[in-house]
Amino acid sequence: MRHRLHNSLPRWHRRTIYALTGALVLTGLGWLVVAYLLAPAGEPTPTPHPLAGPVLALHGVAAYAALVAFALVGHVHMRTGWRVPALRSGAFWLCVTMAALALTGLGFYYIATESAIPLLRWSHVVAGVLLPFWLALHIARGRRAMRRS
Repeated sequence: MRHRLHNSLPRWHRRTIYALTGALVLTGLGWLVVAYLLAPAGEPTPTPHPLAGPVLALHGVAAYAALVAFALVGHVHMRTGWRVPALRSGAFWLCVTMAALALTGLGFYYIATESAIPLLRWSHVVAGVLLPFWLALHIARGRRAMRRS
């Protein structure tokens, strides 16, 4: 007799993760727009747009909240889900992407030298673009595994 896989997060937790991921994507893209497209031209390092600071502050607040929400997943969800081979690779890359985002985000505060900032910035942007992809893939694979069991 096969046991049914039931490893979905509670509704409040799923919605929190979805909302925070959406907020992070929107504020991250918003910062890129105000920092690169709306910033005044003519200088090697243009003066930041007035919205760049507030958008970045919102992004940082959402990031800390997301770290808490994603960390709460580890207790039961990850331990149970790791037993399903079909979910491991996507879950692994989702965790790697979140770790890269956290480390590069913290790097802006603690390593922020002139030479490190471009590497941190573009690594953070690439990981930020990948996060919704890995999250959606993980959700789709998880739902498929639950239907099969």
